[in-house]
Amino acid sequence: MAIDGNKIIHAVMEGSKIRESKGIIPLFGVYLSLFSVDYYNRLNFEFENEMGEARDLEAKSLLIRAAQECGYATFQGIRNSWEWDQIVAPMIETKEDQILGFTAVAVAFGWGDLEVKDLIPGKKLVIRAGDSYEATGYMTRYGAAKSGKCYMLRGVTGAFMDLIYGGDYPDGLYAFSAEEPRCRAKGDPHCEFIASKSSRSTIS
Repeated sequence: MAIDGNKIIHAVMEGSKIRESKGIIPLFGVYLSLFSVDYYNRLNFEFENEMGEARDLEAKSLLIRAAQECGYATFQGIRNSWEWDQIVAPMIETKEDQILGFTAVAVAFGWGDLEVKDLIPGKKLVIRAGDSYEATGYMTRYGAAKSGKCYMLRGVTGAFMDLIYGGDYPDGLYAFSAEEPRCRAKGDPHCEFIASKSSRSTIS
């Protein structure tokens, strides 16, 4: 059975109606909340600006690594949840289908119109987004960028590969890393994230 993204999105939308007193949504084995993307973008991009040009690469690395660690822990919780077992697991036929399931959940969370464009088991993952909130947010506030600005989605793309091919959790983190060769913030028609084995990986 193929991964039915619409079924996953519908389940998340229904589940998101359940809120705790503080607005927390207990769903897919993790705690979710509605969060302003404008606020998130402002925190990231102002942090980058405050670090300054001399520490630009360090700032980007910190933001990407934070996103990758967050994605790694979050989607580990998701794939061990009751909802995953009931909704997604019955659709999974191969190990690679888990990444399609992760991507569908991320779309349901409102992270963008993500699409898996290429997946070479254990080696490479390509995810494309036609409408990334990070790219849109950067262009709205600062105009055109000189480099990719989708730090969250870049880190999460690496995390997806970490979870499937990086070894047992939690030791697989940073086994893969992702680049963003195309980003709408710098004039490309879409944002694209390519994850491959990182230099710290010893997995064959």
